Amino acid sequence: MISVVIPALNEEKYLPDCLKSLRNQDYTGPYEIIIADNGSTDRTVGVAQDFDARVVPCPEKKSVFYARQIGADAAQGDIIAQADADTTYPQDWLRRIADRFEKHPEVVAVTGRYVYSEPPWWSIVEYVIRTGVNWIMFPVLRRPLVVSGATFAFRREAFVKLGGYHGIVYAPDQWGIASRLSELGKVSFDQDLRVITSPRSVNKPLLRIFKEGLINWSRWGRFLLKKPLAILGKFISKIFHKKRIIPLIIFLMLVLVTTVVSVGYILPSSDIFGKVYSSAKTPEKIVALTFDDGPNEPYTSEILDILASHNIKATFFLIGENAELYPDIARRILAEGNVIGNHSYIHDANHAVTTFGVKDMQRGEDVIFNITGVKPHLYRPPHGKKSLWEINGVKGAGMIEVTWGISQNDEHITGIFGKPSAENYAKEIVKLSYPGGIILLHDCHGTVHDVPRADVSMMVKALPLIIEQLQAKGYKFVTVPELLDVPAYNN
Repeated sequence: MISVVIPALNEEKYLPDCLKSLRNQDYTGPYEIIIADNGSTDRTVGVAQDFDARVVPCPEKKSVFYARQIGADAAQGDIIAQADADTTYPQDWLRRIADRFEKHPEVVAVTGRYVYSEPPWWSIVEYVIRTGVNWIMFPVLRRPLVVSGATFAFRREAFVKLGGYHGIVYAPDQWGIASRLSELGKVSFDQDLRVITSPRSVNKPLLRIFKEGLINWSRWGRFLLKKPLAILGKFISKIFHKKRIIPLIIFLMLVLVTTVVSVGYILPSSDIFGKVYSSAKTPEKIVALTFDDGPNEPYTSEILDILASHNIKATFFLIGENAELYPDIARRILAEGNVIGNHSYIHDANHAVTTFGVKDMQRGEDVIFNITGVKPHLYRPPHGKKSLWEINGVKGAGMIEVTWGISQNDEHITGIFGKPSAENYAKEIVKLSYPGGIILLHDCHGTVHDVPRADVSMMVKALPLIIEQLQAKGYKFVTVPELLDVPAYNN
């Protein structure tokens, strides 16, 4: 029998999908679903009862690890499977877990991996690193280094014998419990044991994610240093074992290569793969306003009206598909003295991973030429992502790669009531500005229209504030070709 334990605190939004996926398992053996309710005040308990899940109340201490322990204490199964309320499980999840334990008596625990239901733009890097680290480090540690708390199962007998989650200092339901269980047997990693989880824990600015990551790694470091001599002795013996020195070297090389490639791919201003223009070196107080992803009505027209009223010219990086949708607006941008740049045809999130990105860039160039009669000399890659072949393709087409040095995520600049704030957005952009800077703004987000994500009215409201505040500081506005002293077009 398998007991699935789910800690829950006000999870009525996500819990139905989770429980539905667990009820649709193709596992033919007996299993139970336990909801360890950590003091919910919404309909979490009612949702659990609707799906005939067993509810175990544990409101005394608000902690996911405490809830997992109370749920495990109430479990009746021979195997306990950790699950999360914001995660959905494939139909064969329980069957794969049961098969792994049945066929491998030496295995005391099995873990898998997760993917995001709505992947952030950087998710592919996280997936590669997580899987690569486990694959490389398994021969050294004899267990996975990175464990997912949302898909981890273990033998109840071993769990109870070792004291459960009690007394584990670091990551009790992930690294901690895996380390403890490895004392009694093998902790297996099944890369096909894949679940789909909500991105809510990472749906935040990248800087904040990086900061939280550093905090987690520092906690792990402090935990390990409690017994430095014992750990160091173990580590040295593992390193200099003949069979393990090669995997370690491979791992270190993989980390180095992954870091270099990731920086070049993700960081807009990085020129690891080739020349990228993200600003200009100048003592003059000049900046260039750029708008990505348009045209998008009515917002692009509103932006053009604001620019005209201030007698300012800007640079618009157009998506080919959007230019086909609003050809008159594309022509108006050019007619009013602004500059048009190429921003691909379909704005694919990971265009630079394959040579498709170069073809998409060329298609965007053709569409813009057919509509406006100009061939942009400036190319801005979607999301600022680059690769060696992508930059070579830009160079081969006679264009230059232009990114940015000044930007803010407009979805996370909020006011006192938690709603997007034009005033705060403008304040952040002005604060970040510097002589020779290229400012990234948006008149659309991708190729979506007539949906909430396409609404950039907050940015439109912020634009006059940005212009006036920078002018008050003595700044003048130029186009990107003027800033970089390059031609605007290749005609």
